[in-house]
Formats: sequence, structure tokens, C-alpha cells
Amino acid sequence: MKSLILVILAVCCNAGAQVALKQAAMGELGHWQAWFKPSLFLGAGLYVTSFIVTVKVYADYDLSLISPVMAGAIFVLVTIAAHFLFAESLSFSKLAGIACIVAGIALLARGH
Repeated sequence: MKSLILVILAVCCNAGAQVALKQAAMGELGHWQAWFKPSLFLGAGLYVTSFIVTVKVYADYDLSLISPVMAGAIFVLVTIAAHFLFAESLSFSKLAGIACIVAGIALLARGH
């Protein structure tokens, strides 16, 4: 159970970092003050946290299973977050891609 919580934490931190960095990148980045946005530091901190937790997760699971599972989960979370937070489109193609990722993860999990 502890390992599953670490997987969820690593995935959420990674997806959160991407969303925070997108937020930081919005607007003008030409002035030096733009590089001191709180969302930029939040994104960097979440990436560091994700990295540290991911190292622990890799020690607990088969890499051939957990790496695709985590990457797929991050893709799904970022796509959904981008839709709700940044009004990015959620087209049929994106939904079909998410369905394929979930199906692929299910197939990987069955094999282990």
C-alpha cells in the first residue's frame, strides 16, 4: 500500500509541476522579474519531489511496468488539467488517445 501511495504522489507531483510551469510561462518572459513567479518555483519544487519519489518507486517495482504506467497516468492527468485550467480542447482524438493509454496500461498490468 505504501508503494502505491508513492506512485500516486510521484505522478501527481510530476503532473502538478507541468501545470505550474505552464502557468509560469503564460505572459511575458522577457523581463527578469518574470523568472521569479511563485508558480515557477512551485513547478521546480514539484519536479524535484517527483524525481526523489520516483527513484524510490523504481526500487519497489519492475521498471518495465511502472515506467509506462506512470508516464501514461501523467499524460492523462496533464491532458485533463489543461482542459479545465487552461481551456485547452479535449477533442475526440485526445480522448481516444487517453483510452488507448489506459488500455495499454491495463494490458501491461495483466502481464505482471
